[in-house]
Amino acid sequence: MNNKIKTTLSWLVSLTGYPKSVVNIINKAPVSTSVHTGTDVQIARRCELSGDIRLHDAVKVGEHSVLNGDIEIGKRTTLNGSSDLHGEITIGDYCAIAPQVMLRQHDHMSKKPSLQDRFYRDMFDTRLERVSKGPITVGNDVWIGARATVLSGVTIGNGAIVGAGAIVTDDVDPYSVVAGVPAAHKKWRFREEIREELLEIKWWDWSEEKIQDNEAFFDTDLSKVNSVHALINT
Repeated sequence: MNNKIKTTLSWLVSLTGYPKSVVNIINKAPVSTSVHTGTDVQIARRCELSGDIRLHDAVKVGEHSVLNGDIEIGKRTTLNGSSDLHGEITIGDYCAIAPQVMLRQHDHMSKKPSLQDRFYRDMFDTRLERVSKGPITVGNDVWIGARATVLSGVTIGNGAIVGAGAIVTDDVDPYSVVAGVPAAHKKWRFREEIREELLEIKWWDWSEEKIQDNEAFFDTDLSKVNSVHALINT
């Protein structure tokens, strides 16, 4: 398909907010994009989706967000406005992604004389290849602060917090709080015994009914308890 036509169609589709009727048309059309959505998924207007996009139940994608690649986002995760996801990316359940967060699986090639992709296109009709350390994986119940950047090959563990403006180049342990450029460990959300118990119970895998039955657990300051097991209604 002509690039100008593809660009125009992409822009027109972005204005719709990707309702089910439009998603069904995309998935039947002879284009390289497929979008699969669960129930109650909300995609704001002026978003751009391309590649193989899989959004589980109750995912919210804010305005002007770009999802380009092989991307899967877990249930009830929220991407706020102007999120920018490129490459092979998996995000777990119940995550909070603040505005203007970038997840980039591919980095610039820096070992050639020029760094500019346009230079290679104009001069040699080729592309400057991208380099990557691998896919990006974000666990469950992760908070990524505004304008943070996550680079290729990074795994962010369950329950972690990434501070605003951080550039994450290495893996982040579960329930770690990281910040800075490059991002570094600052503290733990909870002491070790509590972290281990949270990873054991995996509350993000619970049914919504069980979650609602455990409102008291979710309203507890875990820094003031010795164990989480006594708080849980089974």
